[in-house]
Amino acid sequence: MPDPILNTKTPDPEILMKIGTVASEWAWIEMLLAEMLAQFCDANHGAMYVITQNVSNATVTDWLRILTELRVEDGDTADIILDLLKQINDTRADRNVVVHGTWRGHNDPGFAWVQTVKWDRREVARDALWSVEDLNDLIDRITAIQLMLGNIGIQMGFLKTQAS
Repeated sequence: MPDPILNTKTPDPEILMKIGTVASEWAWIEMLLAEMLAQFCDANHGAMYVITQNVSNATVTDWLRILTELRVEDGDTADIILDLLKQINDTRADRNVVVHGTWRGHNDPGFAWVQTVKWDRREVARDALWSVEDLNDLIDRITAIQLMLGNIGIQMGFLKTQAS
């Protein structure tokens, strides 16, 4: 349906569904990071959400990077966590485009334009063309991060496996 003010059309329903999936699946990463932070700080896991829900994800990963270096004695495990935190930061940039961008339809099915605005770049408002496949790739990266975070959580004891 065209937007009556800007004369743009809404992205395909499949694109919109993928945008929602990115937002929903990223919430799990935020929860897992909060659990890891609580573990590293010997804090109440529920109370830690008061902090983690009120600071940026970049701040949480920065804190976790420092705490990993201080608290994780096994060098291999520390390296895995530090690499994973880098992957999270890299993936978060794409997640932010998807979740915070302004989407509009494209003439070709399976594609949509997204506009982002950042004051710290030469081209303040930037358009990018995304496809369903681009969104699927991002969802796959998010899922892989969830799995790695979950495995670390079980290994380090801040997550417990659920009995069926």
